[in-house]
Amino acid sequence: MWCGHTSRTSIMIKSVFLFATLVASALSSPAANLTTSCTVTSYDDISTAVSSCTTLTISGITVPAETTLTLSLKSGTKLTMEGTWTWKYAEWKGPLLKITGSGVTVTGSGLTLNGQGADYWDGKGDSGITKPKFLTIATTGGSTFSDINLLNCPHQCISISSASDTTLDNFVVDVSDGDDNGGHNTDGFDVSGSTGITVQNSVVKNQDDCVAVNQGSDMVFKNLTCSGGHGLSLSVGQSTSDGSVNTVKNVTFSDCTVTNSANGIHVKTHSDAGTGSISDVTYKSIKLSSITKYGINVQEDYADGSSTGTALGNIPITNLVLDAISGSMSGGSSSIAVYILCGTDGCSDWTWSDISITDAKKDSSCNFTPTGYSC
Repeated sequence: MWCGHTSRTSIMIKSVFLFATLVASALSSPAANLTTSCTVTSYDDISTAVSSCTTLTISGITVPAETTLTLSLKSGTKLTMEGTWTWKYAEWKGPLLKITGSGVTVTGSGLTLNGQGADYWDGKGDSGITKPKFLTIATTGGSTFSDINLLNCPHQCISISSASDTTLDNFVVDVSDGDDNGGHNTDGFDVSGSTGITVQNSVVKNQDDCVAVNQGSDMVFKNLTCSGGHGLSLSVGQSTSDGSVNTVKNVTFSDCTVTNSANGIHVKTHSDAGTGSISDVTYKSIKLSSITKYGINVQEDYADGSSTGTALGNIPITNLVLDAISGSMSGGSSSIAVYILCGTDGCSDWTWSDISITDAKKDSSCNFTPTGYSC
C-alpha cells in the first residue's frame, strides 16, 4: 500500500516536471516572443509571424531598399495592416509588396502604404529611371481585401496577377500628387492571368489607366471612381505568342464614374502581338465628365506603345456590350465622343444602347457599326 502510494507520487512529480519543461520550451521559441495575437511592428519580425500565425497584425513598418516584402500567408489567415508602411529608395523593378495565400482576409485599419513616388517621378514613366511596381496580389480561394490605401505609387500601383476568386473592396489609390510632379505609368489596377476577380467601391486618382485588364476571365469592376488618368481599359496583346496569353473573356464594368481623364472607356488590341481574343465584355451605367480625348475609344491598331492607324484583326473583339454610357467632353479641338477602328474581321456582334456623350469638338469616327448605335 505504502509502496504504491510512493510510485503514484513519483509519477505525478515527473509529469509536473515534464509539463514545466514543455512550457519553458514554448516560451523560448521565436513565435512565443510575439504577442499572443501575433502583432508585429518591426520588419525583422514579419517572417516569423507570417509563418506561425493565422491571425496577424502588422503595424507601421519600414522595408529595406530593393526588397520585396512577400507575405505568403497561411491558408485562412486573417491579416490586419495598420499605420504607415514605407520602403527605402532604390531604382529597381519591384514589386515593393506581394501578398499570396488561399482564403485569406486582409483588412486595413488606419493604413497608408506610402510608395514615396515623388522620389522616382521624372515625367518619363517607363522611359526614365527604373521605378518599382507597388503591390502584387496573387491570392486564391475566396480571398478578400478591404480598406487599403495606397499613396504615391512610383509606377504601376496594383497588379492582380495569377490570382483567382479574390475580391478587393474599398481601396483608395491616390497618386494625385503626381499630376504636377511627373507621375507617369501609374496604373491603378492591372489584371493579368487571373479569373474570378471583383474590384468594387474604390477610388483611383492617377496618371494612367484606372483599370487595365490584360488577360483573364470572369471579372467584375463596379462602383469605381476614376480621375486624372486614362479611364476603364482593356489592353490585350501583351505577348507575341498566340492563344490564352492574349485572351480576355467575360468582364463587366458597372456603375462607375470617370472624370478629368484622357479616355472614358478604352479597349485596345496590340497589332504587333500574337493572336488572341476579347469576348463578352460589358460596360454598363458609366458616367463620364471632363474627358479630354475620347469618350469611347475602341482600337485595333496599337503597337510599340502608340496608335499606328493601321488596324489588324489578330485579336478580334466579339460581343462588346455598352449600355447607359453618358457624360461630356472637355478637350480641345481634337476631342471625339466615339472612335472605333477595327481590323479586317476584327469586330463582331456588338450591341450598344443609350449612348450620350456631349461637347466633343470633332465628329465621331467609326469603321464598324454596333447594333443599336450609329456614328
